[in-house]
Amino acid sequence: QNNFAYSGKVQYFDAIDYGPVNNPSTAGEKVSLICYGSNEVYLKEAKHLQESKLDMKFYEEFEYFDIGDVDDANIPSGAKLCHCVAVVKSKLSFFRVVAGMPRNHEYRANLNLLERYFSKVKSIMFRVGEGIYNLHACNIIHGQIDSHSIMKFGDRWKITRLCGSVIRGGPFSISRLGAHSPPEAFVRSHQESSSTSQNPSLVAEPSVDIWAFGKLVYEAFVGESMFAPLVNDDDEDLQYRCIAGWNDRYVKILTKRLSESGIGALGIDLVYNCLQMEPNTRPQSMAQILQHEFWKEKH
Repeated sequence: QNNFAYSGKVQYFDAIDYGPVNNPSTAGEKVSLICYGSNEVYLKEAKHLQESKLDMKFYEEFEYFDIGDVDDANIPSGAKLCHCVAVVKSKLSFFRVVAGMPRNHEYRANLNLLERYFSKVKSIMFRVGEGIYNLHACNIIHGQIDSHSIMKFGDRWKITRLCGSVIRGGPFSISRLGAHSPPEAFVRSHQESSSTSQNPSLVAEPSVDIWAFGKLVYEAFVGESMFAPLVNDDDEDLQYRCIAGWNDRYVKILTKRLSESGIGALGIDLVYNCLQMEPNTRPQSMAQILQHEFWKEKH
């Protein structure tokens, strides 16, 4: 039962949280249980969340506890404690919302329905932006912002997958990088037949989340993967190569798609700036993004 505590790895479990021992709930609540057998990984990917003054209206709820006690007879002598985080689960991801309004779907021909969709998505995106801003204000870089990490809890959309985020200036775990990551997260191979690899030296900076936010906004309004007009969006390696070889031609293709989807010049400008190849040419902070005139524009 406690073997995972000594593996030195991070393991994930589906669980039911019945609350505190002295006042348990009869129904319980579904949670994801993240268990850290390595103290080093725990300190890097989770401990900072417990110590930060996050405004939790923007984020998933989580609780910390340890498995193993020096007086626990089930724990072998000299064994390390296992640090655990219980994260409240949600059934609805933003990905499912976007999937319900795909590009060229008949729903998009209904201007009234499309207008309502754009208005709702815009409010959700602004809220997500506020959540990222709050993270950055606490010196935390998320590193995995996408439509799967935005979930609905009650009537609020929140940012999830906080475990795995890192303190600004630190290195990300390789597993944190993916199709949501910016060009600097990949090392481009000079051989056509070789796979593109993730950059183990990527430093956690706001520009990483700013890129991901631009990609998220694009996909939310257009209703398709950012890679759809560029490469086979089912091939992960092609996606990585696409990002590693990012250029202004790609961005112009995407801005054209935005225009065709009914997004005006202000929305196009916001996405265009977030998806710049070089980190220093993107907006330098989420505050700058939240002050963009796009958010004040009425559809």
